[in-house]
Amino acid sequence: AAGSASRRCRSLRRNGKKRWNARSAARLRSAGEEALLTLQEAAGAGAARQVRLTARADRRSAELEFVAAAGEVNIEDRLGLLADLGESAGESEVSLRLLRHYASSVRHQKYHEVDIVTVQVDAAR
Repeated sequence: AAGSASRRCRSLRRNGKKRWNARSAARLRSAGEEALLTLQEAAGAGAARQVRLTARADRRSAELEFVAAAGEVNIEDRLGLLADLGESAGESEVSLRLLRHYASSVRHQKYHEVDIVTVQVDAAR
């Protein structure tokens, strides 16, 4: 799925209508990779998850939507807790810190044993 996110970012740069600069495309790619890694970590050690990725973009922002079988933790809640912990958060929170840095917003919903994580990245900050 990380390769799929990377291919989507390349298409954002090639398409004349949705052209992003290299820095914005790299931020989108990094946000997608960190969201995917965080979803995998939320599933628990050794658990394999199938993930469907949908990408939508315009000139101002892109949205990546990850849909997977439900994990144990809510990423949006963990991001809120991370803000409360500040610098005292451990190494296990590195992906969350990077996701928070790269993404404009992260929303995590759970419906009937399915996780839906929506990551939005603005084209320029």
